[in-house]
Amino acid sequence: KEIDLSLDRIKNLCKKLGNPQDNIQAISVVGTNGKNSTINAIFSILKEANFRCNVYTSPHILKINERFVFNNKELSNDELADLFEEVESINDNKPITFFEILTACYFYKAAQHPKNINLIEAGLFHRFDATNILRKNLASVITSISKDHLDWLKKDEQTIEKIVFEKTSTLLNSNIIVAKQSTNETMKYIKDTIHHNKSNKV
Repeated sequence: KEIDLSLDRIKNLCKKLGNPQDNIQAISVVGTNGKNSTINAIFSILKEANFRCNVYTSPHILKINERFVFNNKELSNDELADLFEEVESINDNKPITFFEILTACYFYKAAQHPKNINLIEAGLFHRFDATNILRKNLASVITSISKDHLDWLKKDEQTIEKIVFEKTSTLLNSNIIVAKQSTNETMKYIKDTIHHNKSNKV
């Protein structure tokens, strides 16, 4: 399937893989606009400071390798093919979406570089997104949020308040950085949603 909002499949596959997502250091980036540019900016800063990074983004522009950066460089075609084949074999034809198996592949490879900092872009919303199975992270960055993917919400829930909830209600307790929002209303909804989150907030 292309999209099916649930965390059960990705959790089951990652359990077979040894729960690699539990063994990485991550900065999660959620929002509507500016996620990729925010990750690229953080990536540039960390590289300049001599950190090694893994980066997971979507969608790709020219080739799928763009989504899989480890030790500051994209995986080669052969490396990516080997990774896909291994994880698909472990999944053993169980139901899984395209994004979920890509995310499982990323976590599996990322765990092989446990000292690297992972920059992870959330996909559709966040609450039921495949990237949202981390138990801990270094920080969550909230970029600009606006109305998007309305087809995946009920008619009476196609509001900015609901979208803010989907993107920010399950952020981990660590550090939260909120970018400037397009309206004061959106910022208020974000503040209300993360109010009880114990993270340091900026």
